[in-house]
Amino acid sequence: MRFWTQLTRDEEQIRPLESAAPIGHDRVVTSEAARHALYAELEQLLGTEHADTLMTSLPMESTDQLATKTDVERLEEKFERLEDRFEGLEDKFDAFAAEIRGEVREMHKLMHDQFRNYTITMVGAMTALTAIFGVVVGILG
Repeated sequence: MRFWTQLTRDEEQIRPLESAAPIGHDRVVTSEAARHALYAELEQLLGTEHADTLMTSLPMESTDQLATKTDVERLEEKFERLEDRFEGLEDKFDAFAAEIRGEVREMHKLMHDQFRNYTITMVGAMTALTAIFGVVVGILG
């Protein structure tokens, strides 16, 4: 028998809350009207102070909204696994970033070498053309 059916007042049994709908195994969802009716009965039986104390100890939400220690522990385990996964991803990202930096350095070196070769080739070509132009002017001139 549930708690609220065990209370007695002047030899009368208090009826269980009709608006309480059972869900799951031992959980009950009550409406606001049912909570108010319970409070009214408790106030008559126990007085306002004790009824207030008892009602404030009851959860405002249905019990399916409350988290247990087991729920919190499961969430902590999930967060730890997520942290491990993120650390693994962070390591992979760091390795990838290092690889990209290495490739950028290599490309920079290749571009520098190519520019140097291009500059030497252009200076050589211009020197050769200047010499040829000087010979041609000397012959014609």
